[in-house]
Amino acid sequence: MSVDLSRRLYKPRETAPINAQIRQIYSAEQIHDRVQEMGKQISKDFCDLDRPVVIGVLKGALLFLADLIRSVECTDPLQLEFVRLASYGAATESSGVVQTPYLDLPNLYQRNIIVVEDIIDSGRTAQFFMEYLRAQFNPKTLKLAALLDKPSRRVVPMDPDYVGFKIDDLFVVGFGLDYAEQFRELPFLGEMVDFAG
Repeated sequence: MSVDLSRRLYKPRETAPINAQIRQIYSAEQIHDRVQEMGKQISKDFCDLDRPVVIGVLKGALLFLADLIRSVECTDPLQLEFVRLASYGAATESSGVVQTPYLDLPNLYQRNIIVVEDIIDSGRTAQFFMEYLRAQFNPKTLKLAALLDKPSRRVVPMDPDYVGFKIDDLFVVGFGLDYAEQFRELPFLGEMVDFAG
């Protein structure tokens, strides 16, 4: 899907800690429609699997996860779990080191698992977590859903099973994604332009 980058520009108040402009690349409506489509794909794949588990990677995937699970229909109810992983910190590029501030999961041995991420960038965080789940729980099914995929930044092999949008090498905020814990609340996805941290 091509995107017209000349659309709406969001500029924080002058008192914001950073001077930034955010150029909308996907509207709230576009995100909603794509998440609904992803929910149908996941429903088809997981509909008849027993006791599916959805694991959301905090904090960035929270809004995406909330909308996604409400669009998934399965015979068995979904079990919802969370972990907190990070490789960005307050930077605009992955540090290359995966941090695990919260990695406390119940016994999910041989369950059917969907991991929900905000963005797959270098692939390190997703690779680390998928390998962790395989080693710890030997899941029957293990799939990865990502709102955004940035394949141009990949340093390890990682292909999500479900992707909202593929993007170029942009720094994106909104709809749960942040810059230094700011802008998660924006209802759209936007590229940060003309900013200095």
